[in-house]
Amino acid sequence: MVAGVVTDSAGAVIPQATVEERSEDWKTVIRSTETDDNGRFHLSPSPNKALYHLEFSRSGFNRVRIKLQLEKKATSSVVVKLPVAT
Repeated sequence: MVAGVVTDSAGAVIPQATVEERSEDWKTVIRSTETDDNGRFHLSPSPNKALYHLEFSRSGFNRVRIKLQLEKKATSSVVVKLPVAT
């Protein structure tokens, strides 16, 4: 499972941020969820998948893309900081 929290640069949580799992070329959204009121999110594991391409976004912030490598059946918890849009 992939789980975590989305914050701003000051550490405040960001509710209703969009979390998308994307294809390797970043063009296709495979699945999507939003952070809860505490900035937390989780995605169920995909069978036989080890590399996740994740994109985080919210109005007023710059999007962030990360690649996350997991061992099979492993759980990862990440903290993603979205910079304020300029």
